[in-house]
Amino acid sequence: MVEETDMNINKDMNESKRVGSLVETEKQQCYLNAMRVVSRVPGYESADYVEGYAVIGSNFCIEHGWVETDCVIIDPTLPDDDIAYFPGLRFTGGLGIAEALQLPNKDWCEDLPIFYRFGWGGIESTEFRSAIVAAYRYAGLEDMAKRYEEWEPVCATRA
Repeated sequence: MVEETDMNINKDMNESKRVGSLVETEKQQCYLNAMRVVSRVPGYESADYVEGYAVIGSNFCIEHGWVETDCVIIDPTLPDDDIAYFPGLRFTGGLGIAEALQLPNKDWCEDLPIFYRFGWGGIESTEFRSAIVAAYRYAGLEDMAKRYEEWEPVCATRA
């Protein structure tokens, strides 16, 4: 059972559209769009830039980025969609984003998404992996949820 604290469905669609037009959102660029809101839109300087998982409709799970302020979701990329949001990584304001971009990165990775700094698909981040598990479980994809829940690093010592 997914706890209410594991997800957020409190999205302000009108504000999402408004800030999306201010930053001129680009399709399929959710991380960049969300980062632009925090760094460019007055009033969002101390909002949270969030990377996590989203469930669109009843069972379509995607990696996704958005903004949260006062427990309200601002999603400039998908402002109209019916989505359940599962936060994984959270960085507060421009300073938080700047610090996150300083984390070690793989040569093959771009700056965004930040979760790639935690292994392929963010799997090595406990918080991000928890978001994946919660999203798959919410979508009724229990086999996928268990697969991520039981994941161990390849180099982990097995008893």
